[in-house]
Amino acid sequence: MLRIELTAAAGGQPGHGELTVHGWPGGTEDLELSVLRNQDSLYLEAGGGWDSLPVWHALDGLERRDEALFGAVGPWLVDPLVRDPKMVYRLQLRAAGQSDGGVLRIVGNLLSSPAVGHPQPDERPPAPPVVAEPEPELPVVEVVEPAPDDSPLVAERDEEFRAVPAPKPRQPVRWLPFVVGLALLLGVGLAGYWYFVLRPQTQTPVAAATGPAATPAVAAAAGEAGACAASALAESGDDLTFIQACLKSSPSSAQVLETIAAAKQAKRCGVVQRLYAHKAQAGDAAIALAYAREYDPQSFAAGGCVEAADAETAAYWYEIALANDAGNAEAKKRLEALKP
Repeated sequence: MLRIELTAAAGGQPGHGELTVHGWPGGTEDLELSVLRNQDSLYLEAGGGWDSLPVWHALDGLERRDEALFGAVGPWLVDPLVRDPKMVYRLQLRAAGQSDGGVLRIVGNLLSSPAVGHPQPDERPPAPPVVAEPEPELPVVEVVEPAPDDSPLVAERDEEFRAVPAPKPRQPVRWLPFVVGLALLLGVGLAGYWYFVLRPQTQTPVAAATGPAATPAVAAAAGEAGACAASALAESGDDLTFIQACLKSSPSSAQVLETIAAAKQAKRCGVVQRLYAHKAQAGDAAIALAYAREYDPQSFAAGGCVEAADAETAAYWYEIALANDAGNAEAKKRLEALKP
């Protein structure tokens, strides 16, 4: 199995990179390369698209240094590979009757060629010119002067004011302190009745058993851990919503495998495939190994979510398992047996 790395070009030019291949036993003459992406098993075409049949690209300019091959590659390879950083790619090399492959590892911040000419984060576009808006015209208000004190209107107003009788002052309420005191006594009595009689009855055995340790944080953690349980799968009718909640809870490998088994029985193959792929690509060697067994002709079981055995796909996931657990004897043994 080859160890293949793609890094940014020394000059940092977008769309260009340095390809390093470790473990290639052959030469560099007539060297060809094919690129397979794992999610949909499509191969890179000459124009940057993807096809279901293998496409071989001439790989020129590589030179041997010690036990590895080094060489510059351009946008024809860099742009399609960095378009989706979540994808995982398997590269296969062949020349003069020899063939070998490995999982590609993209190292560092690799940019595609369309990034050329785009403004950098610290480059800000000039602010638009400020256009002064005209001030709105205010309405003209006509001010009416008050009538003089000796006018007939003032005399008529004073006469009407004297004609209205003044209201009688209200007498103070003498029974209000008695009502307030009675309400306070009633409140104290009810509080005592709740504290000494009702409160002990509300403490259930579960609360007594948990004690102060049963904090809301613990309860929330327990609920989050159950987001990936088989019971949560049965209650959720939307695969994508369940998968997002499951992965957010950071489940263990054993929990994921248990949920995958429940999803198989429920014929929810979208959950099975996505949980396998997400966890395996995230570096979970146990999940990658289990996914490889699904495709391995030796362990393939009909009637599941994988329609047919596929030695090449099984080898791909065995390589993922070995990339995260180099000492995995089963993955190494099966990978050697599946190699052509």
